[in-house]
Amino acid sequence: AADPARVLPAIVLGGIVGNVVGFMFHVINHAPWGGWIVLPVVDGKIGYIIGTLAGALTTALTVILLKKNVLDEEQEAALARAYHAMEGEGEAEILAVTSCPSGVAHTFLAAKSLEKAAYTMGVKIKVETQGANGINNRLTDKDIQHARLVIFAHDVAIKEPERFKGLTVIDVPTRDAILNPRAVLYSRK
Repeated sequence: AADPARVLPAIVLGGIVGNVVGFMFHVINHAPWGGWIVLPVVDGKIGYIIGTLAGALTTALTVILLKKNVLDEEQEAALARAYHAMEGEGEAEILAVTSCPSGVAHTFLAAKSLEKAAYTMGVKIKVETQGANGINNRLTDKDIQHARLVIFAHDVAIKEPERFKGLTVIDVPTRDAILNPRAVLYSRK
């Protein structure tokens, strides 16, 4: 349930394989449910057992192929602990403002994606989020004076854009900042 995008396709594929094997062996299940507990009312018991084993094996192998390795998740968690929102004034070379219509999901996903990509690229970034709960991590005058560039990753109008007059502005939808933040940051050159 925690990972339906990977688990559900594996279950569907396993179910297809198990049912195809059952059809090949002309299996008929007279009970309105499954599992080996219904074997007494199944015609083609051997085919039924082979089908359930083939389906279960297919599901397991598909999940293994689709799921991340535990090591990958641990590395990702370590990286997430290593980068964080820059708090100091005037330290960032790049500023960003993220905002979406609801001011919740995409606003913060875009902010985290940009921060993570900047960290891996060795770039100092400070991100302001404009969301449902107002402006968080507000970019100050000192931040703006020391920055070379500002990224607007938004799907709705940015509040107070006049603060960034004189800076180079990259304007992208939040989708670009979420899905390909490195490309957004590389466009700064």
